[in-house]
Amino acid sequence: MNLRVKARDEFPRGWWHSGRWWLEGARELGVNCLAALAAVLFAREALRLVRDRDSPDDLARRRVPTEGWVAGLLLGCMVLGSSTALAAPAGSSGRGLVQAAVLVAMLWWLANVLVSLTALAVLARSRIRHRDVWAEIDFIKAHAPKYGRPPETVEEYRALRLKGGRLQGP
Repeated sequence: MNLRVKARDEFPRGWWHSGRWWLEGARELGVNCLAALAAVLFAREALRLVRDRDSPDDLARRRVPTEGWVAGLLLGCMVLGSSTALAAPAGSSGRGLVQAAVLVAMLWWLANVLVSLTALAVLARSRIRHRDVWAEIDFIKAHAPKYGRPPETVEEYRALRLKGGRLQGP
């Protein structure tokens, strides 16, 4: 897939006045940012991923994309690593409140890391065990026309046919 095709997929004709394009983009950006800063809020989503771990079709229909989980893991690890220097004990009694705040923040980020790590581990396990199903899902995601645009290439027609079979399948 070349740059022209990717640009056409992401910016279809008339994208600047398409409310659907703006809403889907804002939703995806918001969910990714929220998952990066507060993955704990998506603990129920991570538990759903654990419950559906053997069903790639169910895992593919998730609210938080993989990028959000990765961002949550990386940001959490980065904050935890930098917070260890702040949590070092000091001799003055005035730093007790600061240390308590740093400890609470470290617990928050540790919970975020655990939720993100759980979700990513489930997704990685599923991708390893069900490679053929995930290859088909990835093909559909890469080639299916977006934002209501009609299909224009052979790959787009094939992706729509596969998507229809996936929706009508068992």
